[in-house]
Amino acid sequence: MNNTFPPIFAIARMTFSEVLRNKVMYSVLLFLMIILLTATSLASVTMGRTEMMVLDIGLGSISILSSLMAIVLTIQSIQQEKEGRMLYVLLTRISSRWQYIVGKFIGLATIIGGLTTLMCLLLMLLASLVGTPFWPSVIQACIATVLETWLIIAIAMIFAQASSLFLAILLSLSIDVAGRFTFTIQQFGQQSDSPYLHWITEIIYYLLPNLEAVNLRNAAGYIETYNQETMMNIFLYSFGEIGFLLIICMLVFERRDLH
Repeated sequence: MNNTFPPIFAIARMTFSEVLRNKVMYSVLLFLMIILLTATSLASVTMGRTEMMVLDIGLGSISILSSLMAIVLTIQSIQQEKEGRMLYVLLTRISSRWQYIVGKFIGLATIIGGLTTLMCLLLMLLASLVGTPFWPSVIQACIATVLETWLIIAIAMIFAQASSLFLAILLSLSIDVAGRFTFTIQQFGQQSDSPYLHWITEIIYYLLPNLEAVNLRNAAGYIETYNQETMMNIFLYSFGEIGFLLIICMLVFERRDLH
């Protein structure tokens, strides 16, 4: 037991430091600031509540940018370690491969989740300058967005096992996009007259990670707060799905021939 956790935390710290030096993070942050300032300028000359327009555009932008950042940084980090032979060095210092997966996830989730939180704080600061939305629901939506980002990291870690960087990013993006339309896919099958199509869409619905299940952005700021049951369901689903995806990732990684 004593030899299990130190390697995990060592890998997590190394991953954190590695990603922190990546320029992609700061480019994303700069791009978000440009989007938020543009949204504020547009909202100030339109009818309606300025702060709500800023929140709508900002939360949507943070979700998209955080997901893209999670996919690119996760796959890039794992692929670079493999190409630079660092992966092989790390595997000689741990007793089991699953420790690498867990440590990698902790490091990525900490740094990318932290940046997503920072982006949410910047958005809330900007929105507070132009109005007063219902802050509890905004904070809850931000927490859900961080959980969504962690889900994307777990998905990207599975496809990072692919030999091609482009293929890994393409597959991760495909699951990301499809995961945002799981309800639509299910409804399409239910409205179809074909029993085969209905059966196929049901399978797809249950196999795909349901990213809409952790989406609280639509009503954020408009309602005072989401109820405790909603938040509990989001936490249970998020951590359950993350655990399931990491187990798949471990099984794939254990079976990989790295020689």
